[in-house]
Order: sequence, then C-alpha cells, then structure tokens
Amino acid sequence: MKSGFRGVWQTPTLRKLVAARFISNLGNGLGPIAIPFGVLALPNTNGTSLSMVWFANMLPLVAFTLIGGVIGDKFPRAQLVGGADILLGLLVLANGISLITGHGALWIFILVGFIGGFLNAIWYPSMGALTSDLADEKILQESNSSIMLSGNIAMIIGTSIGGGLVALYGAGWAIAIDGVSFIVAGLVVYSLRKHTPVAKPTSESTFRELKSGWKEFTSHKWIVAIVAASTILFACERSIYSIIGPLVAKENLGGPKPWALILAIWSIGSVLGVLVAGKAKPKYPIRFALLMQFPSILWALALGNTTSIILIALSSFALGIAMDLFYVFWVTTIQQHVAKDSLSKVLAYDAWGSMAMAPLIMGIAGPITEYFGTKATLNAISIICFITLLLPFLVKEVREIQASS
Repeated sequence: MKSGFRGVWQTPTLRKLVAARFISNLGNGLGPIAIPFGVLALPNTNGTSLSMVWFANMLPLVAFTLIGGVIGDKFPRAQLVGGADILLGLLVLANGISLITGHGALWIFILVGFIGGFLNAIWYPSMGALTSDLADEKILQESNSSIMLSGNIAMIIGTSIGGGLVALYGAGWAIAIDGVSFIVAGLVVYSLRKHTPVAKPTSESTFRELKSGWKEFTSHKWIVAIVAASTILFACERSIYSIIGPLVAKENLGGPKPWALILAIWSIGSVLGVLVAGKAKPKYPIRFALLMQFPSILWALALGNTTSIILIALSSFALGIAMDLFYVFWVTTIQQHVAKDSLSKVLAYDAWGSMAMAPLIMGIAGPITEYFGTKATLNAISIICFITLLLPFLVKEVREIQASS
C-alpha cells in the first residue's frame, strides 16, 4: 500500500467512507441555518425555544454516549454508523415535511432532537473508531484528514446555499434535504459492514465494559486534561453556533443569508485546517493543536462587539482552521496511543466528557442571552474560553505527548 493521501484513494472502503461524509455534510451544512431559523419562524418562539430544542438533543446524547462506546466495541461499526444515519435521516425528513405542509411545531423539533441525540450517542464513538478499522496504520492521519476534508468541502456547499434556500423557500425544504442526505450517506456506510471487524465475544457486563473503558481513559492524563477543558469549550462553542449566533444574525445582521455566509467561511477555514493537519507532522501534536485554538476566541468577540459581517466571517475562518486542525491531531493521536479493543469506549468517554456540560449550558444560553444581551454574554464566554484553554498546559503529558513514528 502506498503511503499518504494516495494510499487513502487507493483503498475502496476508505473512498466510500469519504464519499459518505461528503453526502452527509451537504445536508449538515443546511442544518445549522435551517433548524434555528425554522424554530424562530414558528409562532411565539424565541431564544428560550432554541435552548429547549438543543437541550432535548444534548441530554440523551450525553446520557447514552458511554453505552454507545460499549456497543461500538461489540458490533460492526459500519453497521452502527450507517443504521444510525438512516434512522436519523427518516426523522429529519419527517420534520422537514411537517414544516413544508404547514404542520410544523416546536414539539416536533424537540422530539426529533431527543431521538436524534440517542442515535448520535451510538454514532459518535463508532464513527471515531471506524477509520482505524478500515485504514492501514501508515495512512491513519491522512485518512482522518481526507474524511474531514471531504466533509468540510460539503459543508461549504451546504452552508453556501442554505441561507438562500431558507430565505426563499423556507426551512422545511432545507431540513428535508438534510434528512435525505443522512439516509443516502447511511446506506453507503452500511455497505461497509462486512469490512469492519467484530470484537471477540466477551462475558463482561456493560458495567464492567464501562469500568475497563474508564480505566483505559484515565490512564492517559493528556486525554483527561483535554477532555476536561473541552467540557467548557464545547458547551460554549455549541451555544454560540446553535443559539446565540442565530439570534445575533436575526437581530443585527439581516437573517439567514449573512449567517450562512459566516458558516460557509468557517467551513473554508476548516478545509485549510484539515489540509495543514494532513501534511504537518509536529513532534508534539497535542501541544501544537492546542496552541492553534487561541485565535478561535476572536469569533465570540466579533459576534458580540461588531455588526461587520466581514470581521465576523474572518474570525469564523480562524475558528474553522483551529477546530479541524485540532480534531485531526486529537483523533489521530488517540488512535495511535489507545488499544483498538478499547478505542470506542475511550472515544465514548472523550465524547461524553466533552459534551457533559452542553445540555445545561445550551439549556440556559437562550434565557441568559435574552436577559443580559448578546454582547455581555459573548464577552463573558470569550474570557471563560481563554482561561480554559490555558489550563491543559499545566499537565506535563499534554505538553510532551508525541506522535507515533
């Protein structure tokens, strides 16, 4: 097998996985625009309504992610990822149709969000480990980068058309297309089920499986430190992305079209971040990736302190670079340093820890923003994120963990 990106494209199963992420993220590019503006277009809705929808989504995601990690180490991961995508796609499609036919309601968004959170709890740990099932160790980083790159290019396309689609035809059509993209992508991934190994049968109970996963997770201090910081960072970023940002766009920027532009620029930055991550070989990948996160704070500051779409878009570009560069190095380093038979469980603890505060923070983000205003809320978030980013550097392993040769 050839090394580098050429090796990825010469592997049929990896090509399918890359294609699936492209298809899925075409719809995902529409979602961040269609969902908030779809909710806000319903009668008597506001920022608190958005918080209700995202709280309903994040709560089961956090509650069941650890179980999803255990499941991901026991069953073919392609089957789990593909099946979850297909079921979620059907739900999202139904939500879109309800809006198109004039039967949309806040409770439907909440219900779809809740069930979707449960399905994502199965999806996240298995998707994170699926690449290592299909990719040779020599091209693992390039495989992760290719999947991210494909998804980010699709996000650019999706977000670029999302604002106009929502503004011209309504959120229902955008949400319906999102659902179809999930179904198609899920079918592609499901077709890989015979190529992913099943863990050897074990008599261990789910509790013992979780206990062994926790032991492996906590044995890596660098993982624990980063996940602890991510608990705050993820909740703040998701609150801006899903709740506060759309409110700012509706009140100060002109609605879904400028918000779509801002998210499209974010996705372009993500592409650059993935390209850099695919080529760069830093000796200390986590230290390097963490340092790159500091410019991302500018996004919250820009949204809170200016109505210049150009400045906000530039800050979102920096955020896109930072987040996806970090993700590639983070996942690759975990895949290199954690045993494969524990990988889904460790990634489940990673996801669970990173999202642990999200239901609470996203649940109160709308009411807090309505009470204090967007400027004060976003400035406070900026300060919190800056302090949080500094803390992992106190852990020696974060500074010194090295990439595998």
